[in-house]
Amino acid sequence: MENDQIKLPYFKIDGQSYVIQEKKTKWVIGELSKTLYTEISIHSQDVESDKKKGLLDDYSGNGEISFNFEASKIYKDGIPTGICSYSEDKNPEDYTYFRKDGLDYLLYFFGTIEYKGGWVLIEGELKNRYGEDSPKFPIKAALQFNPASLDWNNYKFRSLEETNGSDPHIIRLLEITNPTFSSLPETIYSFENLEYLIIQRIGNYGDKDKLPFADFGERIAELKNLKQITVNQATISSLPKSFANLIQLDRLSIIDCELGNLPDGIWKMPKLEYVLLGKNKIERIPDQIQMPSLVYLDIENNLLKTLPESLLQQPNLTTIKASLNPLEELPFAYNSFNGLGLNMQEKKRLLDTAYPGADGKGAVKWDESMYLAENDQLLISPVEKIIDTNELSEYKEELISLIKRSVGFNLTTEEDYAALGNHRFGGKPDLPESIPYPTFFSDYRNQEFNYEFIAQINCEEIAEIQDYLPRTGSLFFFFKSFQFFGSEDQNIGKIIYVEDNKSLASGDRFNFKEEDFYELMDGEYQANKADALLTVSAPSFYASYVNNYLFEGKAESLKDQDDFTYDLYEPFEKPVQELHGVDHAMNAYAFTQHESPELQAALAWKGDPQDWVILLLVSSKGNFQWGDAGELFFVIHKSDLAKRDFSKVFVTMESS
Repeated sequence: MENDQIKLPYFKIDGQSYVIQEKKTKWVIGELSKTLYTEISIHSQDVESDKKKGLLDDYSGNGEISFNFEASKIYKDGIPTGICSYSEDKNPEDYTYFRKDGLDYLLYFFGTIEYKGGWVLIEGELKNRYGEDSPKFPIKAALQFNPASLDWNNYKFRSLEETNGSDPHIIRLLEITNPTFSSLPETIYSFENLEYLIIQRIGNYGDKDKLPFADFGERIAELKNLKQITVNQATISSLPKSFANLIQLDRLSIIDCELGNLPDGIWKMPKLEYVLLGKNKIERIPDQIQMPSLVYLDIENNLLKTLPESLLQQPNLTTIKASLNPLEELPFAYNSFNGLGLNMQEKKRLLDTAYPGADGKGAVKWDESMYLAENDQLLISPVEKIIDTNELSEYKEELISLIKRSVGFNLTTEEDYAALGNHRFGGKPDLPESIPYPTFFSDYRNQEFNYEFIAQINCEEIAEIQDYLPRTGSLFFFFKSFQFFGSEDQNIGKIIYVEDNKSLASGDRFNFKEEDFYELMDGEYQANKADALLTVSAPSFYASYVNNYLFEGKAESLKDQDDFTYDLYEPFEKPVQELHGVDHAMNAYAFTQHESPELQAALAWKGDPQDWVILLLVSSKGNFQWGDAGELFFVIHKSDLAKRDFSKVFVTMESS
C-alpha cells in the first residue's frame, strides 16, 4: 500500500466505509509495554446489516468498533517505520496482538500493518479461523498521525541497529537479543541516559548454547543512570569492580551464565532491591553485607556451601531463594527467617523444621486414623471395587492407605438467611454480634479493608461423620483478596471459630459495599446453602515427583513406581473422585501441578507436609472463580486443629 497516493484517512471493511472517531483514535508510546501503541475507533453506518452478515457481535448496540495493537522495532529518525504481519490476531515475531472490540468474537485479523511517513496502513481480512465456509471481510485502512506527538524516551529499542541515527539522549531502554559481541560495543557508552539494559538469548527449548558475551568492562560505570541490568545464557564469568559504582541500580539479573564470585562492592550497593543470580558458579557471599534496599535474592543453583548471617540483617529483605546449592550448614538465625527458599529435603538437613505450634508452645499428638478412610469398610468398599475392576490389586493396600475420610459439600439453593448457622458458601457470615467483622490494613493503599467471606461450616451438623473438627459451634472462613496470591504476605487467610451456635446472629445484617473490600465485585460472593455428606478423597499423583511425602508408611513401595503412579488418573483418581462428585470439601486432597498445598504450608511455616491438612477446599463454583477454574485451599496443622487453635491458617490457590 503506497501512502503517497493517499489524500484523506479512511477505514473500509468489506468495501464499506466506516466513520473514524478521531477523539478516540490515537497513538502513544505505552507506559507499560514500552512499544508504539495505536488505538483506533470507528463507527458502523448500518448496524443491523453488519450484524446480519456476521461482522458485528450481538452487543454492538451503537455500532462502535475499536482496534488496538502494539509495534516494536519501528523507530527510524523519530518516525515509526516498518511492517508488522499478523495471523489469527498474532504477530509471532514480536509476540504482540491485534485486539478488537465490537466485532463478532470468532473473527480474527490476518494481514499487515505498515507504518510509513506518519501513516498507519492496514490491509488484510477478518475471518473465522475455524471454518473455510464462514464469511470473510476484507479490511483496508489508512490513518494519519503526528509523529511529533510521540515521546520516544519511554520506548524500548530492540536492537543496536534500531538505534542508528537516533538521538543517543532519548535511549533509555535497550534490549538486545542473541548478540554476537563478546563485550559491550562502543556505541552503547554514548547512551548516557540509558536506564534499562537487557542482553538475552532466545532459542529453542532445551538449547544450552550460551551467548559469547563475556565482559561488561570497567567502562560500564560510565552508564551512571542504569537502574536495571538483565543478562541470560551468556558466557560472562565475572563483573568488574567498577560495577559497584552503578549506584542507581535497583535490579540485577544475571541468570544461567558462568558467573563466579562477585566483587565485594556488589554486596554494598545502596539501591539494589532485586538480585537474581540463579544457575551460575558463585561459591561465596562475603560475610559483611550492607544492602539497605535489598528485598529479594535468588541465588539458586550455584556452588554455595553456606550463607552469611549478615544477609538476614538487611532491613527490607523478605526472600532468599537458595535451593540446589551444595549447602553444608547455615547460621542458626536462618531457622527464624520465613522467607528462605529451600526444598523440603534441604530444610530438614539444614534447619530445625519442627513445627512450633500456632501458640509457640510446640505440637501436640493427634490421632492420624481419624483423617483416613481405610478402617471404615462401608466407606472404603466402593474404592476397593474400583481397584479390583481396574486390575490394580497388586497395590491395593498402598492405595487404600492413602484414601482420606472427607466431608463433602454440595450447593443446593440460593441463601435466603431464613435459617441461622447453616452451611453456607459466599454471602455474609452469621457471626455473633460480639465478634466484629474481620478487617486488615493495606499499606499499599493506606486503607483498611474487609476480609472476603468464603464459607461457614456448622460443626455440630457434621459431628457424626467426622472426628477431627470441634463437636460444637461453627467455623467461618475468610481471606483478604485474590490479588494477594503471589505476594510476600503469607497471612492472607483467617478462620474464626465460634464455640456456641446459640450466639450466632444473622449475616443479613451486614450491608457492605464493593469499596469496603480490596477487590470484590458487589461486596460479596453469591450466597448458597449447602448440604454435607461423608465421602472419600484420593491423592493426585500428577506432581508426585515433588510431593513424594505421599509415599510413606504403607504406601512406601509406590515411591519408585513412577510409570505406575503417572497412569493412575483414569483407573483410580477419577473414578474415586466421581463416587460422590462434591462441590467443596474438608480433609481432601488437591490436584496440583507443583507443590501440594500441604507442602507449601510446611515450606512456609515448618513441620512435615503430611502433618498439614486441607481444612477446606473451595472449588470454582457459583461465582467463585479462582484463576482459571481453580481451587482455593485453607490449610492448617493437625496439631493446631487438635488444640482447636485456628489462629494460624495457610491459604493458597491452584489454577488449572
